[in-house]
Amino acid sequence: QRGDNNPARNALNIYGDEVARTLPGIGRVSRTGYEERELMDYDVNSLKLNATLHYRINENMELIYGYNMGRGKAAYTGSNRFSLNNFVLQTHRLELKGSNYFVRGYYVEENSHDSYNARALGQQINRTWVRDLSGSIVPANQADNTWFTRYTQAYNGGINGVVAANHSAARAFADEGRYLPGTAGFETEKERLVNIDGLNGAGVFSNSKFYHVEGQYDFTPLIKVVDVQAGGNYRMYDMFTNGTLFDDQDQKITIKEGGVFLQVSKRFFNDQLKLTVSDRYDKNENFKGRMTPRASAVVTLAKVHNFRTSFQTGFRNPTPVDQYIKLNAGPITILGGVPNNSRGMNVYENSFTASSVGAFGGAFGAAVGSGTPPEQALMGNKDLLQKSNVAYIKPEQIKTFEIGYKSLLFNKLMIDANYYTSSYTDFILNTVVIQPQNPVLASDGTINPAAAADVLSGNIQAFQLYTNAADEVSAQGATLGITYLFSKGYSLGANGTWSSFDIKDANPNNVPAFNTPEYRTAITFGNSEVVKNFGFNVAWRWQDAFDWVGSFAELRPGRIDAYSIVDAQVSYKMPAIKSVVKLGGNNIFNNQIYQAYGSPSIGALYYVSVVFDQFLR
Repeated sequence: QRGDNNPARNALNIYGDEVARTLPGIGRVSRTGYEERELMDYDVNSLKLNATLHYRINENMELIYGYNMGRGKAAYTGSNRFSLNNFVLQTHRLELKGSNYFVRGYYVEENSHDSYNARALGQQINRTWVRDLSGSIVPANQADNTWFTRYTQAYNGGINGVVAANHSAARAFADEGRYLPGTAGFETEKERLVNIDGLNGAGVFSNSKFYHVEGQYDFTPLIKVVDVQAGGNYRMYDMFTNGTLFDDQDQKITIKEGGVFLQVSKRFFNDQLKLTVSDRYDKNENFKGRMTPRASAVVTLAKVHNFRTSFQTGFRNPTPVDQYIKLNAGPITILGGVPNNSRGMNVYENSFTASSVGAFGGAFGAAVGSGTPPEQALMGNKDLLQKSNVAYIKPEQIKTFEIGYKSLLFNKLMIDANYYTSSYTDFILNTVVIQPQNPVLASDGTINPAAAADVLSGNIQAFQLYTNAADEVSAQGATLGITYLFSKGYSLGANGTWSSFDIKDANPNNVPAFNTPEYRTAITFGNSEVVKNFGFNVAWRWQDAFDWVGSFAELRPGRIDAYSIVDAQVSYKMPAIKSVVKLGGNNIFNNQIYQAYGSPSIGALYYVSVVFDQFLR
């Protein structure tokens, strides 16, 4: 049965219905959830403050201090939907800048304040009102079991006055006492749970910081023969979630990383050819150091034809969460992939693949059901279990080749074309394993019967591990942009983008979603000064349909339909006060569009802005 009446319904924007079980003789059943709009406050506000102080030490040296603060309220989509409530982010910057060098440092601090997880909120409210068969509310840690017990008894005809074999009647009986949105009880529990961090509540806590220092020096005035730049950076992450995300209640978790680079470029044949080569070395304390060389060439012919090509290598370090998350989410523990995060737990080394545990359990049940003694059924099917082979996490890697052409013909026609092809390895991903209490392998290298018995008795723990895919995949794409300059300042432009993703022979489950439409186009028309001080610009944008895959929808593909929108803006310059007034809108016809599956639709945005520019001419 599909749709709203599906007993195992797990709707995208309903939370609490993720809790589900297979009930013997009944089938898969999920708990009744709460709609997102009942759990979230959709109000949005934002306050941004910034100030910069410049002090010129001499003609070639300047000292700069900058401060930025952002505070706001908004919805954020990750693996769940989060309410960022009074979230604050502060940045301090101190920089010394010279004519051919700079040194700058950043200090960034976040404070989550009253933020919470809407999915966890729905699940936790569901654990506050469940009653046993005598009518007494049970503790939260018994609520799910009790709810499914009530459902089972009602469905099987064990409750007087409740129609048997009827899912709607069984659900209504199991839901007796349920807090309804808008009632005082619902609002009280919602407020209480939002203010509880960790597994027993919905609150999200983070008071994390990072420190960053970087510098660069241009040696070109000293060497003269070639252009040479060198630089480097150092960064430290200092995380603190008070045990709600990381294992940092009684210990400090930090990550230190740094890198240096050298770039050399040279012009030849009266600046018709420019060659650039560079190399960078980076080291994160949790991973091996790595070099990422790059090279590029630009050829200019007849002063108007510019050809470019480049080859680049790069990498992406796992995020702090990828490395250090240690979240006991009840039936499963989410575990970051660096070795010292799971020291002593032996999970990466001693666990079964989740798929083999399912196969073993099914085969064992079938054998016992056909009359085979349990011990014989265990020994006869234990070799269906497979030891997992999960590697500790490491950085993703990419290699990219690119060619391009840019030109201005007849002082009227601008052309910009580009093509790239990239190959990726070591994609970061999650995999689920099952750890028994006993060693997976016996001394002879075969599956240990005691570990198989752990699976049957429930002496196991599921883990979601961060690791990498060994498969290689590729992506390629091209862009073409053309702009024609008419007389009297009018311009007409058009551009198109093609993007393609090829997983080759890779396992689709081991490849992150591309989440990019294959085709995108745009056409623009405007004039910065139609009449004195008055200008306008109009743009039409279109993109192709594609499948969106993300952790919010539990990696199930969701279709994003093709759409087109129109943006428009008029501007008026006021030289007397050195200002520009702009009136405009994005998606001015209010076409309701979706850019990510499960996210709200986006309509029109209209704006008025006044920009003061002391350099206005």
